[in-house]
Amino acid sequence: MKLNLDRNWIDFTIESEDDLYVIYLLIDPGDIIYGWTVREFRGREGSRGERIRIYVGLKVENLEYHAFRGTLRVRGVLIEIPEWFEGAKGSHHTMELSYGIEYRLVKPSDIDRGFINKVLEMFSGASISVLLVSVSMEEVAVAHIRRFGRELLGTIPIQGGGKEGEDSLDRFRRSLRNALTQVKQWVQIRRPTHIVVVGNHMTLSMAKDVINEELGKLGIQVIYHEQGEGGLAGIYEFERVGVDVLRKLNISLGQEYVDEVFSRLGMGNGLVAVGVDEVRKALEFGAVETLIVLDETYKEKGYEMRNLISMVLRTRANLVIIPSSTESGERLRSIGGITALLRFPISSQT
Repeated sequence: MKLNLDRNWIDFTIESEDDLYVIYLLIDPGDIIYGWTVREFRGREGSRGERIRIYVGLKVENLEYHAFRGTLRVRGVLIEIPEWFEGAKGSHHTMELSYGIEYRLVKPSDIDRGFINKVLEMFSGASISVLLVSVSMEEVAVAHIRRFGRELLGTIPIQGGGKEGEDSLDRFRRSLRNALTQVKQWVQIRRPTHIVVVGNHMTLSMAKDVINEELGKLGIQVIYHEQGEGGLAGIYEFERVGVDVLRKLNISLGQEYVDEVFSRLGMGNGLVAVGVDEVRKALEFGAVETLIVLDETYKEKGYEMRNLISMVLRTRANLVIIPSSTESGERLRSIGGITALLRFPISSQT
């Protein structure tokens, strides 16, 4: 994310969905955001008009994450608008923040540079991402893994039919080469910093030459990881067994943290807090070691999360965001989407 600060304003440009985690913490009710938006222009007779693009100033009332589009919507009241756009000033409007467009956020008082720097430090490395290519003899499955999420992009079948006189190995390699054409398109669209190729030992030994030839020339590091399964099953296996590979790239899908939460819940040792109220109480006592939040919970509770994360920064706790699309995300959702590992039981402090 591009960011430029002055005494009471912040210019920012959203470059990826991960940047929304930072923006959520920077925008408050009462702020004014300036930028391009789309609004319907009605004629003098009040007839339904066309939607046009205009530059406005919007006084913020609340934020809303649009899950389907993966964007952030800012709701508020229009306080600055072109003079020719009659009747719109003072009315409510929703501005959807778009990628690649610069916005200016003006605070009613001086910005808290210390808080912003801590937030940026906490979310540093968010631009790192992996294109996971899982190869089996039947299919190639591809997923995009970011620091705060995993998205399954699709599966490509390995065709069984072959040319006359073509042996099974040549047939596999030819079909794999065709499948990698689609993989290269995903590389261009998603622009990962690394490519991780997984599969069992036999499949990777047959596929490696073709993969090196097709993906090695893209200028992106290709990492191989042998495991039991390839294809779609290999995507889910990697979530369980690929922790060390991702950790070296500063990416965590959070399985080890969620495992620890349920382990402590099973032991009943009081070293875990569950739910917003318990977590807030633990933060107030300085007991939180690691705050663990489901990504959708983070986005749905923007202002509440800002208060909690302010306490996380103040108490030097860690923050882990769990992708809802993973098995760990499903487990975390079952207990409310937010929990914390504690340094000491808070029951002893009350």
